Amino acid sequence: MSVINVYNYKTREEAIKLVSELDLKKVHHVKVTCKRAKRSVSANALYWMWLTCIEQETGNSKEDLHEAFKQMFLGTESILVLGSLLNITCSSAKLDDSLFSQYMNKVQTFANTELGITLPNPDDLEFERFKDFYSKFI
Repeated sequence: MSVINVYNYKTREEAIKLVSELDLKKVHHVKVTCKRAKRSVSANALYWMWLTCIEQETGNSKEDLHEAFKQMFLGTESILVLGSLLNITCSSAKLDDSLFSQYMNKVQTFANTELGITLPNPDDLEFERFKDFYSKFI
C-alpha cells in the first residue's frame, strides 16, 4: 500500500506516476481525500468544560449532555448490520477543527438561548473566572 501526500506539482506527478504504473491485471482501490486539521486538544477541553458547566447548572450528566447534543446537532446515520437497519448517533470525534467549531457554536447558542447559560470563549473577559470555577468539577 502506498500513501502519497500531494502538496505541490512534484508530489502530484509522483501520485500520477504511481497510478499509471499499476498492474491492470489486478483490481486496485485508489482513494483521494483532502487532509483536514483534526480538532485541537484545547477545543476538546473547552467543550468538556462547557459540558461541566451545563451539568452543574442542569443536573444532567456530561455524558448524557454530550449524547443529546450529538443527536441534536450532528444527527444520526443508518447502517445495515446483520440484515437490520440501525440508527446510530454521528460521532463528534470524527469532526475536523472547522466542523467541531461549528458544532461548538451550536452548543453554545443552545445553552444561551434555551438554558440561559453563558458559555464563554477563551478570549472573553470572564473566561478565567469561568475556568477557575468550573475546573474544580472536572
